[in-house]
This record gives sequence, structure tokens and C-alpha cells, in this order.
Amino acid sequence: MEGTLSKEYTRDSRKNALLIVNPKSGNTRAMSVIAPVVEALSNAGYETRAFTTTCRGDATRIAAEYGAECELLVLSGGDGTMNEVIRGIMQVEKEKRPVLGYIPTGSTNDFGTALGLPKRIDLLIDTALNGVPSEIDVGCFNGRHYAYLASFGAFTDISYSTPQEAKNALGFLAYLGSGMNSIANIRPNHTSVIINGEMITGDYAFASVSNTPSVVGVINYTKRGSVDLNDGLFEVMLIDYPDTPMELGWIARGLSTSDFNNEYMHRFTCSEVRFILDEPVNWILDGELVEAGHEVFIENIHSAIRIMLPRPETKRGLMQFQRRDITRR
Repeated sequence: MEGTLSKEYTRDSRKNALLIVNPKSGNTRAMSVIAPVVEALSNAGYETRAFTTTCRGDATRIAAEYGAECELLVLSGGDGTMNEVIRGIMQVEKEKRPVLGYIPTGSTNDFGTALGLPKRIDLLIDTALNGVPSEIDVGCFNGRHYAYLASFGAFTDISYSTPQEAKNALGFLAYLGSGMNSIANIRPNHTSVIINGEMITGDYAFASVSNTPSVVGVINYTKRGSVDLNDGLFEVMLIDYPDTPMELGWIARGLSTSDFNNEYMHRFTCSEVRFILDEPVNWILDGELVEAGHEVFIENIHSAIRIMLPRPETKRGLMQFQRRDITRR
């Protein structure tokens, strides 16, 4: 292959890239990007080492082992693959961490949406290689890193359990309907939450600690302001367990209007938060089930990674998701 290199790129001048592909993502859709990504990387002057994952944890291992040896790490998969890659990259010294280029090919891709990434594969590849390297925060859940969302309770699996046909036909209403159903099928969890130096206690149907403009398709923060993915702060949402249909109605109204100023919904921003639960619950980290004990500590790792985001001329508002931008799309 060395004899085929153009005059512009020699072995000494070429940069190093790492490609990680989850072949099962999106019903094997991720496999179709390998050839065009490798070609684009080669044309851009990269010498590429490519891997396909074979089991859970592979992406973490590969990113941790080879991440320090490359300038750019491109991954193709869903939110779970991104979660694994971030966990691996966070094992690399910060000054040696590569820039991430994300090509979402999963069935949900909430994180790609949060980043404002385009939908078309050709535009995703272009952004992964030629976008703006931008720092973003990363979460740490009892020592385990995650990309954008830790949650437990009623809404945790909505994005993954709501049928795609219902999402396409009803959009937000499909998520909201699933959410209201899920509240009726869980038990309240008595929890103490230490946040910003204060302790609050309640019976909660849902809790989330996120770094994203929208949570599980139901909680939309952008309608009431903006969310900065690199401000060192989380958005925390606690929703009380409703004891009556009227209370459930108030929660549904708050979610549908993004007006969280009612006595059943509690929104905070913080850099760290501790949960002390009477009974352990399963948490969801970026769509992946994680078992936790009676106590959970979550902290924000500020400016932890760099990721390629769309250039200003192709996508307005790289880090700020303003309501005016949403309505004009």
C-alpha cells in the first residue's frame, strides 16, 4: 500500500486514526460506513487502524488500549457504543486523548441528537473528520463514566421501549403516553438527595442527572432556556410519585408544556449530586442498565473530552441549544 500514497502524504507525514465499529448497531447499518470512512480518512491524510466489536466492553478496551496512539477516534454505533468509547478514552491521560468523531447508527441515537449532528451518513462522515473539535463535560457515576444521561424510575427506558411506528406517528405524544403508563407500573422510591449543599427527601417516580437538552424524549429543557454541554454543570430532574390522578395530571401538564415550576417536579443544576436510596434500584446510563447500591455519587468532569461538532456554516449553535433554533428547523 505504501506505493499508492499520493505525493502529499508520506508515511512520516500521515496522522493516525482509530475506527471502532459496532457491527450489530442499527441492524448492521454501521457496517456500511466502514469503506467510506476509511476512504475519507485516507484522503484526509490519516493512517487508520480499524476494529469491529464482538461483545460488550470491546469498545472500552480498544479505546483505552489504542486511544493515546491516534489524533482522531471515529466510532460508528449507537449510544451504548459511545458510552463504552468514552469509558475507554477516560482511561487515557487527558493531554493524550484523541478527538472523537461520532457517526450514530443505532436505533435511538439520543446523544447524536443532543450534539446536533446531521442525519445523512455523508454529512456525518464529513463532520467526524472536518467538524469543530469542541470540549464537552462527561459524567462519573460511582466511578463509571458516562456520556449524557443517568436516570432511574418511570421514564428510563421510554426511548428504547416505545415502538418506532408510534414515535413516527405521534412523536412527543407517544413518549408522553408511555411515560404516564410507566409511572402506574412502578413503586415510589424513598430517596434523600444531597445537592448544592442541601438535602431533600421524597418519594420519587423518576430522577435524572443529564448533560443534554432533552431527556428520554419527554423532558425538554430548551423550551425554557438553553443547555450548555460544557459548563461543568448537570441538569437534575426529580419527579414526585403521584398519589392521585390529579397529581399525575399536573406532572403530565408540566412535561407537555416544559413548565417544571410545580410542586411535583424539581429541577436543579449542580456539579455533583448524591442519592441515598432506601432500596437499591437499577439505573440507566446512556441506555445501558447498571446495578447500583443504596448510595450513588455522580460528579461532572468538566471539559473531559473533545468531539467533532458541525461547523458554524452548516449548523448554528454548536454548544447552545436555543429555543429559537429549535423552532426554525
